Amino acid sequence: MRGLLNRLSSIDSSAERGLQVIEFFDQLLAHRADAEAVARATAILAETTAGVIFDEVGAVHVVDPAGRTIDTSGPGPDVLISDIIVDNDPVGRVWLERRDEADGHEWDELIIARFALTMAALYSRSYGDDAQAGLTHPELLHTLLSDDADEAETARAARLLGFRMGQPVRVLAVHADARVEKILPAFRAAVAGATKGRTVAAAMTNDLAVLIAAGPAPRALTPEGIAVCVGPEAAIEQCGRSWARARRGIRFAALRADPSDWILAEDLGCVLALADLDSQEIRSLPDVRAVGELAGSRSGSTDMKILDQLGRQGSLREVAAALHMHHSSVAYRIDRISDLLGFDVRSSDGRYRGRTALLLWHLHAAPRTTRPEIRIRPA
Repeated sequence: MRGLLNRLSSIDSSAERGLQVIEFFDQLLAHRADAEAVARATAILAETTAGVIFDEVGAVHVVDPAGRTIDTSGPGPDVLISDIIVDNDPVGRVWLERRDEADGHEWDELIIARFALTMAALYSRSYGDDAQAGLTHPELLHTLLSDDADEAETARAARLLGFRMGQPVRVLAVHADARVEKILPAFRAAVAGATKGRTVAAAMTNDLAVLIAAGPAPRALTPEGIAVCVGPEAAIEQCGRSWARARRGIRFAALRADPSDWILAEDLGCVLALADLDSQEIRSLPDVRAVGELAGSRSGSTDMKILDQLGRQGSLREVAAALHMHHSSVAYRIDRISDLLGFDVRSSDGRYRGRTALLLWHLHAAPRTTRPEIRIRPA
């Protein structure tokens, strides 16, 4: 940017300088400058305060001639202003603060025209449906969710992602059986349609994504093969706390029998703490090891389902009905399960102990390469 500004100041030809102004904005696009950087470059070029606002997402960037960001909600009176047009619809405005015509720049009309065109291109890239808003900014999401980012970095990340400071949001952890980025664009669009608010998302690993949604508590149809945990509501600058709870809660949501049944982190209550236990220590517990042996036995699939239902149903007949088995067969299998685990799973204490061991095994010891056939709900 500095190089282009120096070249512009040294050109005498009016026509050539006009072409250089056009090239100036083209280069900003080519180097993938964000909205704040373009506003800053424009303010320095025009030697006046420049600003941009995207109406739908609420993003505002105002920069003074020295390149300093100004905290303001929009343009003041008597400014040179131009609409940002995308697909024949206005999506925002850009402006130059020229309150006195005598202070005007000979290239003001060209500058603001190219400023508006550049912002239209940035809007389509960052917020348009084809770009799947937010999916191209994983580094900003990392900054926003990080405990190590300072207040200025967090505020900038929130602003660039289209959120205003203090705006309430919820953070979703999304787990997928396959590569999560394949389902993320459509899922983000579904959540955005349900909430009618700003929604951004990015893949954090191959099977885990984060999604930040403004507006009401999000709820959308869940594609097959994914699980969702919704963190508690938080201000955008504190959404790392919501992400921390959603990320812990997704380990429970992935065990649910019905993937379309979202789980709220706050509904887990104190059970959420089970996800924070030391996995190595949990795997060494005799009860957890016994559940692992049960899962790996010849009848493990059936026995694990019986153990799960035993923790949820009130009687053996209800367990049998839930699994479409004869109650005598269930009684026989329960005797075998009790022998293998080393305690009577039919007693009240045994049911609780067996269910706890089953949950801990799923959270800390179950093989990650295979999705468990039995999916349990925390009691």
